[in-house]
Amino acid sequence: MISQFILPTNVQLRADSIHSEPGILYIDTSVCQTCSICPVCNKKSSKIHSRYSRTLLDLPISGHLSKVQLKARKYFCDNPECPRKVFTERFDCEIKPYYRRMIRSNDLLARMALELGGNTGAAISRYAGVPVSPSTILRVVKRLDIQPKKLTSGVIGVDDWAFKKGKTYGTVIVDLAKKEVVDLLPDRESATLSEWLKQHPEIKTVSRDRYGPYALGIKTGAPDASQVADRFHLLMNLGNATKRIFQSKGKELREAFTLYNQPKNKPAKTESAVQNMLQITEDILTTANISIDKLHKFEKVKDLYSKGSSIRQIAKTVKLTRTTVRKYTMMEKLVKRQAHTTTNLDAFIGFLMQEENRVKTYRELHKTTVEMGFNGKYTQFCNKMNELKNTQPALRPKSTGPILVKTWSPTRLSLML
Repeated sequence: MISQFILPTNVQLRADSIHSEPGILYIDTSVCQTCSICPVCNKKSSKIHSRYSRTLLDLPISGHLSKVQLKARKYFCDNPECPRKVFTERFDCEIKPYYRRMIRSNDLLARMALELGGNTGAAISRYAGVPVSPSTILRVVKRLDIQPKKLTSGVIGVDDWAFKKGKTYGTVIVDLAKKEVVDLLPDRESATLSEWLKQHPEIKTVSRDRYGPYALGIKTGAPDASQVADRFHLLMNLGNATKRIFQSKGKELREAFTLYNQPKNKPAKTESAVQNMLQITEDILTTANISIDKLHKFEKVKDLYSKGSSIRQIAKTVKLTRTTVRKYTMMEKLVKRQAHTTTNLDAFIGFLMQEENRVKTYRELHKTTVEMGFNGKYTQFCNKMNELKNTQPALRPKSTGPILVKTWSPTRLSLML
């Protein structure tokens, strides 16, 4: 039963015992086959020379590292003409000479290596129960026998790829119709690409970059194939062409940007527009600094009262006193509470919003308003003016410095197109 569920079924092995250590499961096995084949002359032999122990890593079992301790044998070769007199026991599958793991365990590492690479594959292998180093992952990949595909769809892409970035480069060939890699060439020489294309006469279209040897290799190896630029380099060519055009039109661009950045003559505000601005400013100032929670409760009270709820029910629902609820129901809008030290600056807002007062300092405006009857202090005046400027950006003084002309470089203009 043990061999049926744990050991490979296509190998004649017998499990004798199982014992474990923390994280490791050992399976003691012996061989059931009666003879073996000499690796040199391929003759069968049943004469046993000696026995030896061999440890093979297998697939993990319930998260434990699995090690098969095999009692293998050595045989005499009966062929007198064979130069090999003694050879180790050979198996048809799953167990190869000099290997330290089962073939199925090696296949699992190969799939992980192809998907994840060296460092990431080694990190995931520890969680999969077959811990190996990044170097082992790379050795597994190098042993794989990957046969290149003989036929393609006829539409391929050619580009370079790095064995080691900045030092060694090769050529990658991609089937653009099937969206898969077809082959990897060891260098970027035109002769190598030309030889590969001669072996694939079905190639009709080749997408490539602007690398000269690729163009020469395609022309030599597939003279009838159409050469097209890939999407990236096509856009790059277009960008370079438009950039050269913009560079040749530098004077015209400067004139255009100068006209674009010139300040426009704005029409004077009419009396109705000023009155509307005053009304908006007054509304903002009277509702400023009200917390969101308080405003939400006010709106909730108005909504419940409009639906016919009593003052007592509203106070219980909103968690306010009945006096506050009654006051809210009588108000049209929620205004901020006036301080005890109020001033009469609101009477001078129309004067402060005039165009000629926008360039004056707070000190000058305060002196003028005091002469006109303002009853507050300079600090109160400054605070009120800051509120006005935050609510009405048009009140901020205009800059008297030189106008900076905003321009864009030819590279940025070409990218925008």
